[in-house]
Amino acid sequence: MKTLLTLITTIILIKSYSVDAKETVITDFSGSEKIQMNWRITDDRVMGGRSQGQFGITEQGIMKFSGNLSLENNGGFSSIRSGEVNLDLSDSAGLALKVKGDGRTYQMRLGTEARYRSWDVSFSAEFQTERNKWTEIRIPFSSFKAGFRGRSLENVAFDPSNIQRFGILLGDKKPGTFKLEIDSLSTYRIEKEDTLLNLVKGDRRFKTLTSALTKTGLDVALENSGPLTVFAPTDSAFKNLPEDTLNRLLTEKGLSDLTSILKYHVVAGKSSLAEALSKSSIETLQGSSLTVVFGEGKIRVNNANLQAADIVTDNGIVHVIDSVLTPPSPKPATFLDTAKNAGMFKTLLTAVELVGLTEYLESSERVTIFAPSDDAFGKLPKETIEELLEPENREKLTAILMNHAVEGLVSAGDALKSGSAKTIGGQTLTFEISKGRFQVNDITIQTADLKCANGVIHIIDEVLIFPNADTNAELANKDERNTTMPPQKSIAEAIQRGVPLYNRGNAEACANVYKNCIKSLASSPKLSTSMKSILSRSIEMSKGKSADESAWIYRFALDKTLSQLNGHAL
Repeated sequence: MKTLLTLITTIILIKSYSVDAKETVITDFSGSEKIQMNWRITDDRVMGGRSQGQFGITEQGIMKFSGNLSLENNGGFSSIRSGEVNLDLSDSAGLALKVKGDGRTYQMRLGTEARYRSWDVSFSAEFQTERNKWTEIRIPFSSFKAGFRGRSLENVAFDPSNIQRFGILLGDKKPGTFKLEIDSLSTYRIEKEDTLLNLVKGDRRFKTLTSALTKTGLDVALENSGPLTVFAPTDSAFKNLPEDTLNRLLTEKGLSDLTSILKYHVVAGKSSLAEALSKSSIETLQGSSLTVVFGEGKIRVNNANLQAADIVTDNGIVHVIDSVLTPPSPKPATFLDTAKNAGMFKTLLTAVELVGLTEYLESSERVTIFAPSDDAFGKLPKETIEELLEPENREKLTAILMNHAVEGLVSAGDALKSGSAKTIGGQTLTFEISKGRFQVNDITIQTADLKCANGVIHIIDEVLIFPNADTNAELANKDERNTTMPPQKSIAEAIQRGVPLYNRGNAEACANVYKNCIKSLASSPKLSTSMKSILSRSIEMSKGKSADESAWIYRFALDKTLSQLNGHAL
């Protein structure tokens, strides 16, 4: 009872004050907006999935987004997105939505001029709905994170001055029906007289914090963004750091570490002490989480003591702590980062880039790589390497690389225990200890079990070659030779092979599978003249297009042909 009274006393002694932010409506779905939003549905069916979404706008000006989410065939998302717009929202702090949901977690998505390898980048932030209850949700622009096809892009900045599209996506990996009603989409703006930055600058306890914020450029976020929650270390907290540590952090060399530490003290959204205590952990802008707990008569933030709480400003809330919080050690690097840092995989990295596997090896997909070093490639005849790197041999090079990769995490112990494993390219690897050496297919594994964020690397001293096996190119070319196979089956098999390749980031291999299928169907007597015209036209349309665009052009032609073969219109 005494502990409870102590906690209640701590909370009720808080002085709080706030001013409502001003909102400006972007759309209330009444049709009277100055801009045309041109909403449309985009499901995972564009990638082979089977989710189905739909939307409509009622006479009362409510947009209803509903449907069924399916995880079949590598699917799992449905979204609604606007057409192209051109809005400068830089004078706003974030987006405000009035929604009635189903208890599921949705994503608000924004598009700007930002590009990743010439492709559009999406900026997303999650929001939680309450079942059958209207709620007002505010999403600060500081919460939006850049991403591309499921991959986080840490170094791509969000610019609210050039918003080009809006979207709402459901991808919570929970199959079943969904329903979201949206009454309005607005921006909200914060008056700057009473900001987080002004509070920190005006308080004598935070001179070192103010200097650090200015040095890292994070003072702008505390002035213009929000709402944010700041766990503010006092000057005494900074003095408790070792003197050489503090001096290093305040130099140019320590700038990156200082930025990471400061972001670890900031949380998106306005989290009061009571709300913080009710959660097991809170995710910070740095990406790691911190804990707020009550015990032994004290409230602690990680290992720091809370000295004051719930100091409210227009764009956030401040909690004062007596120690500087140190973020956890960074996560292991991805395969590509590890390979680049090693400096011994230049040829392998060049090959990976050429065939378009970069995104796959930077994604969250778990994969085991048997990585030939530069010395390993050096054992091949020079003309062989040059030939493999030629554009016309991309499919053969892709097949070779795929046969150096195994799905999932396969440690040295796992490999020896199982004795064999199937590569992504469909070939078999065998493992054994021979003459005291760990070998794969009679090739020595020089270094085993280099752990990465998304897999394991085993360094090998030769390139794995399967001279008698079908390469991806040869498998694709089977479609050209097999004119006796029913065209429906030929198309279905091509799609079945192509979709996983595309989803792994290898659009070029996917496009080649589809293209070879189209070529094989050119001589099929079971196709009408109009069907053959659709297919041949897709070959012409793909000329000069990227691999990604070509894959979609071929896929549309195959889908349309298959639909006509089955007696349906598309």
